[in-house]
Amino acid sequence: MCAWNDDQKKGLFVLIEGLDGAGKSTQARKLVDRLRGAGRDAIYLREPTNGPWGQKIRQIAVHGRDGVTREEELSCFINDREEDSRQNIIPALTAGKIVVMDRYIPSNMAYQGALGFDVKVIAEKNRHFPQPDIIFFLDIKPEEGLKRVEDRGGANLGFEKIEFLKEVYRIFNGPGFEMMIRLDATQGMETVGDQIWNRVSPLLGKRGLA
Repeated sequence: MCAWNDDQKKGLFVLIEGLDGAGKSTQARKLVDRLRGAGRDAIYLREPTNGPWGQKIRQIAVHGRDGVTREEELSCFINDREEDSRQNIIPALTAGKIVVMDRYIPSNMAYQGALGFDVKVIAEKNRHFPQPDIIFFLDIKPEEGLKRVEDRGGANLGFEKIEFLKEVYRIFNGPGFEMMIRLDATQGMETVGDQIWNRVSPLLGKRGLA
């Protein structure tokens, strides 16, 4: 298990969350490009990763949950995060880099919470991992998010079903998620990007990264 405390953090940890179709990956990559364009050392990371545990999660997404218990699925996410933290997140933060993450612990809480887990239990299982300095939630209704996903090539069997996404959305808007900054994901892409930048840029000076 990775050992971490916030005293080791020299960089900045930015997280972008939201339902499928909210534009998380687009905004995370745009933020990294903007930071690099301004001369900052920024990296883009996402979960699930492309590692062995992340690949197992992607198989669940593609083929559905038949034969996979919710406990096994949660274990895959925790193991994937353990590996990601050890190999990528912690080295970057201790080196003073800006980490922009596409999905992380809140998604774990909401999506596996929709399977019946207590979100507090999931949060406790994740408490020893690096915690973000700022979290953005790109807010979009499940129906609109799923429509976007289908328009770009189709939804997966494991996570992108409307009733499941409605429950995920309900959890994202419930207790335990008050720390997220909520942005209307139906606004123009540039508008959302500027709103994210206007919140992140002041933190750079506070961390000595400006």
